Amino acid sequence: MRTLKVLVYGDVDLNIMDGSAVWLTSMAGMLATSPDIQTDILLKARIKNTRLTEEMAEYSNVKMIQPYEDLEKRTFANGNRMNVAEAVRVMKELDAKNKYNLIIVRGFDLVRQLLQESKLAGKTVPYITDFHHTLTESSRKERSELSEVYRRFPNLFMQTEPMKQAFMRLMNVDGAKIQILFPMVPNMTAEPSFRNQNDRLIYTGKFAADWYTEELLELAPKLDKNMMIGIAGDKFQGELAAKKEQIMQQFTEEPMIDWQGAMSRSASQQFIEDGDVGISWRSEAIDNDESVELSTKLLEYGRNGKPVLLRRTKMHEDLLGKDYPLFVMTKEEFIEKATQSLTDSKLYERAARMTYEASKYFTMEAAYKRLSSFLWSYQKDKIRVVFAGHDLKFLTMAIAASEADPQLEVKIDTWQGHATHDEKTSQKLLEWADVIFCEWGLGNAVWYSKHKKPHQKLIVRMHLQERETPHPANYTIENIDQFIAISPYIFEEFHRVCGIPREKMTMIYNMIDTAQYRRKKTIDSRYNIGVCGILPSRKRLDLTLDILEKLWQKDNRYRLYVKSRMPQDLPWLMQREDEKAYYDAVFKRIEDAPWKDAVIFDEHGDDVPEWMRKIGFMLSTSDFESFHLAPMEGMASGSVPCVLHWSGAETIYPEENIFETTTEIADYIRAYKRTPEKQAELRLYPQANFDKLIICKKIEKTIKEAFLYGASNKL
Repeated sequence: MRTLKVLVYGDVDLNIMDGSAVWLTSMAGMLATSPDIQTDILLKARIKNTRLTEEMAEYSNVKMIQPYEDLEKRTFANGNRMNVAEAVRVMKELDAKNKYNLIIVRGFDLVRQLLQESKLAGKTVPYITDFHHTLTESSRKERSELSEVYRRFPNLFMQTEPMKQAFMRLMNVDGAKIQILFPMVPNMTAEPSFRNQNDRLIYTGKFAADWYTEELLELAPKLDKNMMIGIAGDKFQGELAAKKEQIMQQFTEEPMIDWQGAMSRSASQQFIEDGDVGISWRSEAIDNDESVELSTKLLEYGRNGKPVLLRRTKMHEDLLGKDYPLFVMTKEEFIEKATQSLTDSKLYERAARMTYEASKYFTMEAAYKRLSSFLWSYQKDKIRVVFAGHDLKFLTMAIAASEADPQLEVKIDTWQGHATHDEKTSQKLLEWADVIFCEWGLGNAVWYSKHKKPHQKLIVRMHLQERETPHPANYTIENIDQFIAISPYIFEEFHRVCGIPREKMTMIYNMIDTAQYRRKKTIDSRYNIGVCGILPSRKRLDLTLDILEKLWQKDNRYRLYVKSRMPQDLPWLMQREDEKAYYDAVFKRIEDAPWKDAVIFDEHGDDVPEWMRKIGFMLSTSDFESFHLAPMEGMASGSVPCVLHWSGAETIYPEENIFETTTEIADYIRAYKRTPEKQAELRLYPQANFDKLIICKKIEKTIKEAFLYGASNKL
């Protein structure tokens, strides 16, 4: 089992509710999204209350380490809180024991200390926020330290894109090392009602001058008597720290304020849910068009479907839209907008939906989806992939690309038939694999969906044949993480016929090595039509002969080249009376026809790109197909595809190359005027849409994303 082992340490006391503490608990929740990540949270301070740690304790793959209790024979200068040097010492010891893949830290004093520890620094990503963002504010000493941090650490986390841009300007660097780690909120649950229920404004967070604590006290009595301001928190900062007792008394005595004091993050979420309108109105010194930080509380209000009162800034406009109705600039506007938000139900719902939709981007699941590839880049072990199936010919290029991918290790489970395999071999490969990729959803998908382990991911690629078999009904479908349909039609068919949930499906076309087909056409190709594969009878060789006959009767220069196995090559096919009768009749027709010498059978083989040089028009006359690769290969060579309409052809081939009758195809071929421009256009279409470089990357991405978070479209 491939796991990512992460150590997280914030120079943060989790006994105190503030933004840094919320960041640490959010990191735990985000990393816990993947069961394959094992996270250790090293605590700075002895736990005195569980308001913040109780949330982390619920994650089965997150472990909290208390240095004063969990580590033996340690001495600390202060028995309750580690200093920076002590924290680094403990981190070194934990890393030596647990061999972490990745270490994430917060706190600039800590980062300075880690600069001296090259072994730790090489796997550490610091979260950097506390620096001055302009050249006029930043000192030479600060810039020197930041330069060293950027040079010595492999990557940095920063909170927003504006913060990253400010750092890049300040330090004159390209920012390639910087990853954006937005504020995170708990994952969405049921969609809220978007209705005012209690006429209750709410504020949760710290109390400071720029957070307008005293302004709230001033404005509360001016609100309508039916309204109330609910306040949670107990952390006082800056000049308000000296006024703590006075302000707490005012909170208690003001009848328009319901002060709840400190609470856990989960209790805070419930407090928000029970309220109606969030307050995130701060001074212009904090919120202005040059601001580079985003309020977590603002997102928490939105996550609970609450409209928010906040200052208009460029960042807030980018987040909510310029037409968001509850931007507040003055005290008078605060009273006005607060009243409107609680009395105008349409305005309330509009603003609530805007904040809710914006907050979806900042959930822990969404954050993991964005960061998963980056996080796992620190786990250097390869993802172990098993490709399983009886017929891998349509997947050989993707398998070769996966084998060449430095992040993947590949093994093959070759099945002998739809449901026939060496079970011992499959079981051995199952024990080894991180990801299983079933080519065709037949017995291989049934077996692996029944036997796969909880930590493994299973992908099944569907063609068309599966639809007519009993196998889809026997999938253990909850164990299949992703279905790949090879065309939009196949996507819809397997949802319609087999009931495969849409959310488990994605669409990735078949692939072509278009470079192989860029060869010069022969002079006589204008009069040569071709067909690849005439078995079984649903390929309708008889309709191909109809087209040849119509062409030959007008111009005997036309030839039909058939590249395929012959019926006698497949004994099982000839044992079917209807198939045998069909081919007996078709070959007798050829033998008796005046154009019999115009039908040339070429040997089946893998020399198709060279064979295509003599083909001017590639036919598809089947009753039904899932994709039919041959006409697209012909297109890549400059041959004109002529597809007798089968269901789904219109989702793959250009409209002008799809026909309803054989007569239409014959007339089109006779009238066709070949030019270099037309040939270039023909070749461009498969190159742009189906080339192996494009499709193989999509398949590799699907494999990696399935491993990282289950399925590429789940989050």
